[in-house]
Amino acid sequence: MLTTPLESLKKYVDQPSGSHDRQDVQKVAEMFAQDFASLGFQTELIPGKDYGPVLKASIGTGAKQLMLMGHMDTVFPRNVYVPFRNLGGGKALGSGSTDMKGGDVVMLYALQKALPKLDLSQVRICAVLNPDEEVGSPESHDVILNTAKQSVAALSFEPCGSDYRLTCARKGVTSVHIACTGIPGHSGAQYKVCASAIQALCAHITALYTLRDDERDISFNAGLITGGTAENVVAPTAEADCEFRYFNQAYKPELMRKIQEICAVERVPGVQTAVTFGASHPAIDLNEQSQKLLDLALAVSREQGQKRYHEKTGGAGDIAIAGQAGIGVLDGLGLTGTGMHTVKECVDLNSLPRQIDFAAEMILRVLQAF
Repeated sequence: MLTTPLESLKKYVDQPSGSHDRQDVQKVAEMFAQDFASLGFQTELIPGKDYGPVLKASIGTGAKQLMLMGHMDTVFPRNVYVPFRNLGGGKALGSGSTDMKGGDVVMLYALQKALPKLDLSQVRICAVLNPDEEVGSPESHDVILNTAKQSVAALSFEPCGSDYRLTCARKGVTSVHIACTGIPGHSGAQYKVCASAIQALCAHITALYTLRDDERDISFNAGLITGGTAENVVAPTAEADCEFRYFNQAYKPELMRKIQEICAVERVPGVQTAVTFGASHPAIDLNEQSQKLLDLALAVSREQGQKRYHEKTGGAGDIAIAGQAGIGVLDGLGLTGTGMHTVKECVDLNSLPRQIDFAAEMILRVLQAF
């Protein structure tokens, strides 16, 4: 049952929901389902295989459907999450307070404000809150895309940044795992007949960073490296978890091919290298349908006496999945804050009423204009 936005935010932040903690995500999904049900929504929890359930909440019987998007998972497992703590001065600490339980709370209270003004015999709203956005949305991808295909537009409640940024364009991201297997031995007595997996991996990574192309907005990053057994042992294995990003989806196969070519080079004789591509979010760039949605959002902002602007972002997001349906997508309806993805995540509570008012009006206007 909805109480106040601040109380709801505290309730959700205080329930941990790290992406890989299925039971915790299940609990927060049930909490959200109850709040949607209190607004009159029909709710469905779609079970996942490796992650928690996807929450799908629907209301209305009309032909025109608006999709609302959010995610329930955070990057913080139970052992490191930070509970809600009001710091005063309009600030509060807490894991997921900004990314994006705060956005989910905005969605709920915007709906509470907008629903009495809608003719639900003419329109429908379908909210999808997924449990696996922080790990690439592998299990919720199809639910998001299929819902988008039945919708006229999609609004997403990811954070809007400190300056109330909106975005219709997010980079695609693909993960890459590189594993090198060498020939181990004593680093002083046997090094001439050994082959270091670490040496080969470092050489591969140095070459892979040449894929960065600022003119085409292509980036590469090696984020995690492991390997070796001891300082006096030539490393038998070394592995790296990497990613590459791009605004143009057409670049993905080209980059995959180049990564395979780079890692196929025998940089240290005797070392074998394997490349595996993992989770991937598609890219989405500003298109005609999203431009229409953006123009509407900027008009609402002006009417409400607020300044907002559009910016492409290198961060991946689920609007890119919804955008594959060919509909207009708009992100940034969530809260402002700092320190996202760190234990110092801090939310600006003053953005709560502003974003609720903005999102409520956007729900009404989109269902009128599209």
